[in-house]
Amino acid sequence: MLLGSSLPNLPPAYWGTVAFVLGAVVGSFLNVVIWRLPRGESLSHPGSHCPRCNHPLAAWENIPILSFLLLRGRCRECRQSISLRYPVVEALVGLLFLVFVLRFGPTVRAIAYCLFAATLVAAFFIDLEHFIIPDELNVFAWAVGVALDLWLAHSGDPAHRMIWGWLPRSIASGAICAALFVVIQLFGQALFRKDAMGDGDVKLARAIGAMLPLPQALVSFFLAVAAGALIGGALILYNSRRQQQDAAAGDEEEHGARAASASAILTYGIMYVTCLDVVLYCAAAVRIPAALRWARSIFGADDEEADEEFVAGPTHIPFGPYMVVGALAAVFVAEPLIRWYLHWARLD
Repeated sequence: MLLGSSLPNLPPAYWGTVAFVLGAVVGSFLNVVIWRLPRGESLSHPGSHCPRCNHPLAAWENIPILSFLLLRGRCRECRQSISLRYPVVEALVGLLFLVFVLRFGPTVRAIAYCLFAATLVAAFFIDLEHFIIPDELNVFAWAVGVALDLWLAHSGDPAHRMIWGWLPRSIASGAICAALFVVIQLFGQALFRKDAMGDGDVKLARAIGAMLPLPQALVSFFLAVAAGALIGGALILYNSRRQQQDAAAGDEEEHGARAASASAILTYGIMYVTCLDVVLYCAAAVRIPAALRWARSIFGADDEEADEEFVAGPTHIPFGPYMVVGALAAVFVAEPLIRWYLHWARLD
């Protein structure tokens, strides 16, 4: 569905240019999110500044991509180098906006996918550095998927018709994906006596399931596992060898966080599958005392254990970035892969 019937019939190059510029601007904001959100800092105050010397950035120093080139990758005040991540994020988000607008046109679906992709880019870089995916990102990505599903269902799209006449497909698909990852958590805890993946990955799986059709979401997890097995396996092997060579490095169990119990995984898993954590998150955002007291009375003991700071061991790798890559790739390659598999298995 187009954004409006009064939109002029402009060429794709126009919409692509607008999408790239807007995406670069959003990417500039995401750089603030990536730096401040995991550190618990405000996203609005203070204004953009150099993280080393606190030099406030002038307007011309805040132009996506161009400012990095004009400043030659260095702060104008302290002359310290600016992380290459800043222009990379801006260009990456610009390209993603461009691709989605060219694929879906100037539509509500394109806007939703752009918002979803931007959120996943922030999750990618935060998880890569801090081994966490903030709830704010997972809840927002899930909400975008649910909102798009409801919009398309209201518009009469048969692929988004309510299940049993009342259950949005996005919520059901997200719950299935979350349940799948909870099972993986339980399996990893039983087999290896340590966490196979974090709760942030479970919530991200739910968000991906809410945004993508269920077959596409499952393909995205397959792509994530394949990438993780190849790239992550090589990184684990490399880090393990470095650990053996470093006499100062302690045993991995001393560096890794304590594994969650099966009961804790089940308790939180039920929350994620039923989206109860989203309700509690919203209650906390609007400060509803009764809901917060109820949540603490049930999950308070587990919260204390969950709040322990995670310290990555040499064989720990964040799975979130692979999930992000898998989800974005699945939008374009999932359907051909599914058709190929059905033909190969002679099921078509």
